[in-house]
Amino acid sequence: MKSFSELTKEELYKTDNSKSCCDTAEFGGILLMGCSISCDEIKLVTENPDVLGCFAMLARRLGYTTQNGQTTDRTSRYTAKITDPTQIFMILSEYSLIDSDTRIIKHKIPKHIIQNDCCRRAFIRGAFLGGGTVIDPKKNYNLELVTPYMGLSRDIFELLRTDGFTFKTVVRKSKYVIYIKNSETIQDFLSYMGAYKAQMELINVKIEKEIRNDVTRSINSETANYEKTISASVKQIQAIEEIQKFIGLDNLPDELREIARLRLKYKSMSLTELGDKCTPKLGKSGVNHRMKKILALAENLKTKPE
Repeated sequence: MKSFSELTKEELYKTDNSKSCCDTAEFGGILLMGCSISCDEIKLVTENPDVLGCFAMLARRLGYTTQNGQTTDRTSRYTAKITDPTQIFMILSEYSLIDSDTRIIKHKIPKHIIQNDCCRRAFIRGAFLGGGTVIDPKKNYNLELVTPYMGLSRDIFELLRTDGFTFKTVVRKSKYVIYIKNSETIQDFLSYMGAYKAQMELINVKIEKEIRNDVTRSINSETANYEKTISASVKQIQAIEEIQKFIGLDNLPDELREIARLRLKYKSMSLTELGDKCTPKLGKSGVNHRMKKILALAENLKTKPE
């Protein structure tokens, strides 16, 4: 069964770009976040076949040829390579990834591929496919983009900030992690990338959690109120029994005698329910007033010398 993150990437893979410039941007996102890049080879290694499929599809649309395969070790991994020197040179040049003097690969977002709003979204979609994860909202709220390159992480952070997203950053095991844990920001980000089904799933999970929490709070509140009622009832019964022992209930004033006998008969009733049993009916405050008199009388009897 696919994880929430895998289902999200599957949805993104099936999201088609309407413009060729967005294909260039999305390919750039996967390239920078998911591939090892050198002057001799561009290689993607992933455990997700949808990421491989998207990379190969975009490469084909842009005129590049990938050699696709699957590793034979115990962990199922998929690979896509571009080894043609001319195509590698074209990619490095198109995405401004190589310093012309030092021949060192630069992991930075080329500004010219993210000029348009649609292209920025496409680039981030590719970046998430190449180096992103999102936790199942039933367990927790957390979405991350991870890269070993500090400059690239800064570029992505700034790009997202420009488009209104407040991410946080942390270094974890020599990798730069850009993350969010706020559920509303995550659902907005999923929509931003085009993962609308994943967004709706997150919203549904949030609603279910809120309903479950409301029910739990209600049950806890009812339980607490019931325990409070029982505790008060026990004290009242003990007081009435003290009065019965020392002077007898018949010696109480009529109003106190009635409520005392009702309490002994209906031990678990609330004050409101006891008031309904009185003749005439009595409100909660009236019953409470009489109970306070009974408690005070019992306390006086206990301290009175024999």
